[in-house]
Amino acid sequence: HIETAHTDGDAAIYLKSANVMAAGDVVFHNIFPYIDLDNGGNVDGFIAGMQKILAMIDDETIVIPGHGEITDKAGLEADLAMLIDARAMVKALVDEGMSGDDILAANPLEVYSEQFNWRFITTQRMTETLIRHFTAN
Repeated sequence: HIETAHTDGDAAIYLKSANVMAAGDVVFHNIFPYIDLDNGGNVDGFIAGMQKILAMIDDETIVIPGHGEITDKAGLEADLAMLIDARAMVKALVDEGMSGDDILAANPLEVYSEQFNWRFITTQRMTETLIRHFTAN
C-alpha cells in the first residue's frame, strides 16, 4: 500500500521472481503525474511513494507505470527528480509571496513542458496542483 500518493488508495505490486514492479498510479512515466488532491492525493506522499518503490527495485527491474511507457529504475529516478525539482521551484515562488496567478504567469515548469506536458496534466495544471499543495489550509 502506498499512502497518500495519487489518491489515498494506491498500491504497487512487486513480482520478485519476474523482477517486475507494477507501480500503478504512483508512476506516471515521462509525463506530469496526476496527484488528486481532492481524493487523498498529496505531492509529498507521491514523492514518498516513488521513493518507496525505488527502494524495492534494482537496475534490472521492469517498471510498469499506471500511465506512460514501461520503464526501469533509471526512468523512475528521472521522473522523481523532475517532481522534486518542480516542487522546489513552485515552493520558492510561494515562499516569496507570489500569488497563484503570478506563479502561473512566471511558468516555472516551462523547462519540463516539452517532455512532461500531456493532454490531461499540462504544465499549467501541474503548476496549479503544486500551488494548491503549498497554499491549501
